[in-house]
Amino acid sequence: MLQLSQHNCKNLLLRSLAQDDFDALVPHLQHVDYARGDSIIQSGETIETIVFPESGIFSITLSSSDNRKIEVGIYGREGLSDGSIFAGIHKIPHDSFVQVPGSGLRISAEVLLEIATERPVFHRSAIRWLHISHLQTAQTALANGTYNVEERLARWLLMCQDRIGPDVALTHDFLSVMLAVQRSTVTLATHILEGARLIRATRGNIRILNREGLLAIADGCYGSAEDEYERIIGPFRY
Repeated sequence: MLQLSQHNCKNLLLRSLAQDDFDALVPHLQHVDYARGDSIIQSGETIETIVFPESGIFSITLSSSDNRKIEVGIYGREGLSDGSIFAGIHKIPHDSFVQVPGSGLRISAEVLLEIATERPVFHRSAIRWLHISHLQTAQTALANGTYNVEERLARWLLMCQDRIGPDVALTHDFLSVMLAVQRSTVTLATHILEGARLIRATRGNIRILNREGLLAIADGCYGSAEDEYERIIGPFRY
């Protein structure tokens, strides 16, 4: 059985739970390491397991019927892979996969739902996470519809820093999918932020040098979901 104390747990949502709720989950958790590209949830398939990430970044993407794809959300050590099961929904129309390698604690979705049904305080915590996830998706729609690429890239980098720190190991090709723009557009936006000495971009990695500068550029398209998380669950910014 997994030996895990709440004090040393790296998933912040689990750490925020009441001790007895945490203890009820531990016997059913399995530690798993994840590589970039590993699938967590596939669109239209029944959700069999739920992951509480401990490290890394996990992406949620939506695809159109003509195979266009855009990222609609990310999550990491602050949450879990999907909260829809707590609303009685076991199939979802989007995909979730590993964006930055990491690890997590995996549990059967059926077992997790049984525990949530028996423990109303834990169920409320799970619903709060679902609320945060929906808010982040709404803010992503706002960013994609009304902010330029540099502002959206600044927001995305801030969200990554919140979860893993200042070094983000991703290529421009991957970023182009996440931001739904051409690779050349990502390269130009990266050069603009680098020219302002806010980031340092090397092959396959971006290091954040000036968080305050990125906050100024992202402006209103970053922060509401993060502030709400800290208001109703707890601190999580790295």
